[in-house]
Amino acid sequence: MIDILNKIVEAKKIRVSELKKIKSIEEIKKQAQSIKTLSRFYSAIKRLPNEPIKLIAEIKKASPIKGPLKEYDVLKMADLYVSAGADAISVITEEDFFLGSPEFLIKIKENYPHVPVLRKDFIFDEYQIYESKLLKADAILLIACILSKQQCKNLYELAKSLQMDVLFEVHNEEDLEKAFFAGVNIIGINNRNLKTMEIDLNTTLRLKNLIAEDKVIVSESGISERAHVDKIKNGIDAILVGTSIVLSDNPVEKIKELLLNNKVNFSYYI
Repeated sequence: MIDILNKIVEAKKIRVSELKKIKSIEEIKKQAQSIKTLSRFYSAIKRLPNEPIKLIAEIKKASPIKGPLKEYDVLKMADLYVSAGADAISVITEEDFFLGSPEFLIKIKENYPHVPVLRKDFIFDEYQIYESKLLKADAILLIACILSKQQCKNLYELAKSLQMDVLFEVHNEEDLEKAFFAGVNIIGINNRNLKTMEIDLNTTLRLKNLIAEDKVIVSESGISERAHVDKIKNGIDAILVGTSIVLSDNPVEKIKELLLNNKVNFSYYI
């Protein structure tokens, strides 16, 4: 997986380099700083006492492991997510290995301006932070293992200065040290081992005990049934689920199963 991860990052570096030729860092910075919207992502996924676990449902077209998942209309899927009670939507925008697109995020925000949306990509350059603001992302993903400690801190603080939240993804104790150094307030625990590609929900159980109670904690990867949610839900604010919902014959019922909640959420339409 490390080889795949390196390939993804290298491909993204090429794309960012090409983007900089089209629009300079000075230009995109000025445009991004002119946007004054505030993020609702943190408040949407923070679990209050006695509340059920929150759900970040993901728009995902493919993965480096499974390849293409299935064809579907992004807006129709987003509509199902909202109607089923998802608290936020994650949109993978990485083009080469996940078949994502920034256009997916733009379309969803245009149609659901009040739904908190996470831009999930491989971000390592301040240019991508400004770009995310122009895409109207409420939050971005930062992956600890592809960044140095100082990069984590610098990119996190830049995103926060632009009024975006950050889902800071960790896989082990070393990554957690970067999270603490950067001072992040939302930590995503990825249950997938990036070296072996194996999924172990015990990763969430192990790492959550090392995180202060005032942090919002999200469990990611390998959550496909209610039993998985029941195993990890104590002390967790939210789950991020993509593949199992996308591949389900009935995404709405899959979400209800995961949340054990038959409520249909119309609040975002108001």
